[in-house]
Amino acid sequence: MKKIRRVTLIVIVIAALLGASVSSFAFSENESRSVENFFIEAQLLKGDGSGYGLDKPTTRMEGIVILIRLLGKEADAQQLQNSPSRFLDVPAWATGYANYAYAAGISMGVADTRFGTGDLLTAQQFHTLLLRVIGYDDSRGDFRWTNSVGKAEELGILSRELADRYEDNPAYTKRDLIETSFCFLMAQYKDGSATLIGNLIGSGVISDELAVEYGLIVDRWDSISTNLNEQEYYSFQLKDNLLTITGRSGEANKEWLLVLIRSKETGAKKTDQVFKRNSGGRYEYQLSVSNLPKGDYYVDLYSNDEKYNKYTSFILSSLTLRVTSKDSYFVPSPVYGENLRFFKGNRVESKDESMTLATRADKNAAERIRQLSADITKDCRTDYEKILAIHDWVADYVYYDRDYLNGKTKTTNLTSISVLDNRYAVCSGYSSLTKDLITAAGIPCKLIVGYALGIGTGEEDWSDVNLRRLKPNHAWNEAYVDGRWVILDTTWDSSNTYEGGKFNKGDRVSRTYFDSTVNFFSNDHKTMDYVLN
Repeated sequence: MKKIRRVTLIVIVIAALLGASVSSFAFSENESRSVENFFIEAQLLKGDGSGYGLDKPTTRMEGIVILIRLLGKEADAQQLQNSPSRFLDVPAWATGYANYAYAAGISMGVADTRFGTGDLLTAQQFHTLLLRVIGYDDSRGDFRWTNSVGKAEELGILSRELADRYEDNPAYTKRDLIETSFCFLMAQYKDGSATLIGNLIGSGVISDELAVEYGLIVDRWDSISTNLNEQEYYSFQLKDNLLTITGRSGEANKEWLLVLIRSKETGAKKTDQVFKRNSGGRYEYQLSVSNLPKGDYYVDLYSNDEKYNKYTSFILSSLTLRVTSKDSYFVPSPVYGENLRFFKGNRVESKDESMTLATRADKNAAERIRQLSADITKDCRTDYEKILAIHDWVADYVYYDRDYLNGKTKTTNLTSISVLDNRYAVCSGYSSLTKDLITAAGIPCKLIVGYALGIGTGEEDWSDVNLRRLKPNHAWNEAYVDGRWVILDTTWDSSNTYEGGKFNKGDRVSRTYFDSTVNFFSNDHKTMDYVLN
C-alpha cells in the first residue's frame, strides 16, 4: 500500500502561519550559529580578545586573512611575518598575510605602497577572489567580477536568497564573509579535482571528525536509525553486503514486518521477505544484498498483525541503498548537512516557552489549552512521556484536511482552538496545536517550517526538486527535553483524513516521526527556519 505523505501544496497556509516572522531562507539564525561555531573550532575565525565583530562591515584585510586560512596557507603566511612589506598601511600583525597574498598573486594591493588594509570589502570583490581560488578566471571570460555573486548562484554555490541579499545590500559584514566562505568550502573546483574542505582535511588543517560533526563530508552511511525513542525504532546496518534490521515496537499491527527492496530507477521489486518480532517486542533480521546488480535501491518497510494478507507501509522511499562493485551503503540525504547544522544551532529562547500568538491573545483559549494539556499528560512521569502523549493525542484527534489540500475548499483551520473545535487541519494546524499543548506542559517547543517531499508534490526523491529554490510547504515541531531537542511531526504520524466533508478514521497513530534522528528525518524533510510568534 502506498504511503500517503501529507504535504500541503497551498503556500498561502504556510504564508499565513509565518506572516512576517521568518527570515529569508538563506542562512537561518540556527545554521548561522553553527557556521560561526565551526569556523571558530576550525581556527578559521579568530577573535581579537573582545569578540569576533561579525555584524560589523568587513575589511579587505579581514577577507584576505580568511581566504588564506581557507587555502590552508596560514602557516606559510606566518613564515613571512618578519619579512619587509612593500605596503605602508599594513599593521604589524598582518604583515605575513599581506606578504603572502602579494607573493601568491591573491592580492597585489590597491597601489604600489598601499594594500588597502582598512578598505571595506564588497561581496563582489570577495566572491571574485573565491571564484579564482576554485579555478574560474575572470580574465579569460569565465565571469565578470561585477557579476561574481550571480556566477556563484549560477554554479549552485549560493542560494538565490543569499545571492539576492548580497546584491541588494551594499554592506558586507564579517558574518556575510563567513557564510560565503562556508558555502565555498563544499564547492567543486572548476576542473572537478577537489573542494576546499577536502584540501583542508588532506593538509591536516581540519580534522575528519570536525567536518563530519558539521555535516561537511558525509558521502555514505553504513548504518541509520529512524528514531531515538527506545520504545519504537528501526535500525539498518550494512556490513560485507549483509543488511541487518533491528528494532522494537509494541504496536499490535507491527507483529510482522515485510522488507521490500526495489530499484530506484524502475521501481521493480528485487526482493521481499517477512519476519516476526520476538516475545520481547524486538526485531532482528538479516538478508544478503550481494546478489543485487550495481545500482540504487529503496529499502521499504511494511507491517501487519499477521503473516499473510495486507501489509501497510510505514517507511517508503526514505532509505536509499547503493550497491557498488566493492560494497554497499546507504546514500546520505543531500539536505542532511543543512538540517544537522540547523539542529546543532538550536537554543532555548523565550518564544519557545510561550504558546502561539493566536492562543495567547485569547485568555479563554489559553486556559482551554492548559487544561487539555494537563489532562493528556496527567499520568506521565517525565517530560519525555508528556511530549509522547501529546504527540499521540494530536495525531489521533486531528484529521488531515484533504479537501483543502486538493483545492476543493479555500479555507482550513489554522489556530489551535479552531483545530480543537473542528478537528481537521493541514500541517500548520497540527503543528500549532502541538506547540501550544507542549508549551502549556512547561516544555519549550519550536514550530518549524521547511520542505517535505510527498504525494502532493509528485516528488519521491530530492533529485526531483531544485534545492536552491525551495519555498516552505510543511510545518512540524521540536521540543526541548532532558537537555536535547526532539523532532516530532504529528501530521505525518496521523493517518486520519477529512475528505468530502467526512471524517475517515485511520487505522493507527504512527511514531515513525517522533524523536526522529536527523539522518532519517533528512530523507524527506528539509528544515528551513522556525516561526517567531
